[in-house]
Amino acid sequence: MDFFVMGQNKKFYYYPLHQHDYWEVLLNIEGNGIAVIDGKEYSFCPGTIFCIRPGIRHSKKAEEGFIDGGFLLDDFCFKSEPDNVLVFQDDDRQSFYSLFKLAHGYPMNPAMDVYGEHFLRSILDAMQNLLCHWKYVTYKNADVLRVQKVLADHVSDIHFQMDELIRSTSYSPNHFRKLFKEQCGCSPLQYFNQLKVQLAKQQILQHKTVMTMNEIARACGFEDPYYFSRVFKKYAGLSPMQFYKQSSEPMPTPIPVISE
Repeated sequence: MDFFVMGQNKKFYYYPLHQHDYWEVLLNIEGNGIAVIDGKEYSFCPGTIFCIRPGIRHSKKAEEGFIDGGFLLDDFCFKSEPDNVLVFQDDDRQSFYSLFKLAHGYPMNPAMDVYGEHFLRSILDAMQNLLCHWKYVTYKNADVLRVQKVLADHVSDIHFQMDELIRSTSYSPNHFRKLFKEQCGCSPLQYFNQLKVQLAKQQILQHKTVMTMNEIARACGFEDPYYFSRVFKKYAGLSPMQFYKQSSEPMPTPIPVISE
């Protein structure tokens, strides 16, 4: 698996400086204190969420103790962001914590329960979508949000016409592409391809034993399997087959690297 759900029932007063090779998403469940991440101090309270980039050293301390939980994963929704740490606060309904409890409390043997793995993956996707909603939706231009929604709805459509969608906005095509890039960090086409590659990863992980790569390519809106392979490698850093082989390897147990 390319993810690992972590739960803490034990209260800590100090957790020493350490780092991981994966993205770490930490939810503080109980206690108030200070986290030191990449050399900067952040206060935390119940509901504080830290999203920490791989290789970034971090520690936590609280005079009266704290309890937290979270997950490690290789492919994270904010990996294209420049920040080494992103900080959120759970809402009044404890939406993020509710999803975490559902994931952490689910009994699963990955070697025996492929549907359980799919279930957990869907919960982690929901948690990431919630974080993206909190970060992006509140300030974006209405046309940008609508285009993002249409692109997400047509990610598997081989015959989708990007130019027609852009012409339907309130702006000239060139101005809209500039506005989209300012608010999303990439062009509409790059955004669409990222969605396709993300879908392809899910298809490979969930259906790699029953679907060919050509079938997966078509399911992700690529009529040409060779073009699919090039786009996948551009955004994922490895070919679809390499990703398939890598996904068959178990994720190593996370071991903190303690600073002396």
